[in-house]
Amino acid sequence: MAATMTFQSPVRISLIAGRFLVFDIEGVMILRKHHGLCGVLTGTMPQNPTQNLFLGLPQELRAEEARLLVDRGAAYIADESSDHLAKLKEMSGPDSKRREEYLRELKERRRTAKKLFDEEKEMVKKQFEGKRAKPKKEKGKKEGGPSLLKASAESVVKSAALKETLPAITPSTSNAMLGASGTSGAVPDEDLPGSSAFYRYLNERGYFMTPGLRFGGDYSYYPGDCLRYHAHYLSNCYGWNDKIPMLDIVTSGRLGTAVKKSFMFGAEREEEGKKEGDVRMFCVEWAGM
Repeated sequence: MAATMTFQSPVRISLIAGRFLVFDIEGVMILRKHHGLCGVLTGTMPQNPTQNLFLGLPQELRAEEARLLVDRGAAYIADESSDHLAKLKEMSGPDSKRREEYLRELKERRRTAKKLFDEEKEMVKKQFEGKRAKPKKEKGKKEGGPSLLKASAESVVKSAALKETLPAITPSTSNAMLGASGTSGAVPDEDLPGSSAFYRYLNERGYFMTPGLRFGGDYSYYPGDCLRYHAHYLSNCYGWNDKIPMLDIVTSGRLGTAVKKSFMFGAEREEEGKKEGDVRMFCVEWAGM
């Protein structure tokens, strides 16, 4: 996994009501393929009380995930409430350069859509002619071929005229209007959970993460893409000086073993001379008594 890879077009992370959301499908693919970030697809039902993680866009990221991407230079954070208003004001004038670029982008998308429509119609037409050519020809000989050919030619002319009046294209995102702008590093340290260093440590070693609440932990860690592998670890993070009740270790260890996972727990070191992001962790697996 190319964890340190950067891209010419950073992924736009929209900050809306304190939530970090990705609306662009290409951005979601980049985060998953090159950074091991799955996030949570919230779809149009963010309060859906199920464990279904396979809804639609947008994808919601945790604060530690957004901060990790910004630090790598792979994404930037945009405050949508202010950014949209600023860009709309820039586009208000008829001679606005941003307005011209946006309209040009829409026209290009319309041409692309028209080309795809034309190719699909041509393919369907060829399939139809291959199946219906002989029956139509025989029927035309008996009932008058020229009239049928004339009707067929008229329908082709009408369909060609219809191709020129395609409906307008509505973009799925506002990226063409907004451009690559935003305030990078807009995740304050106080908003980051205590598990931020713990998460970064494992992500840099190639592990994928999903929320672990359904297994009774903070995270579930996978050795690769979670669509291909089962989780190997159920994890919880603690403070370096926190006292961990023995009952928590026993119950979490047994729960992890019951769902065929090892229970991992750890904390970021808070000692003098320690390196940033230095994490100490342990694994517990219930074997028997």
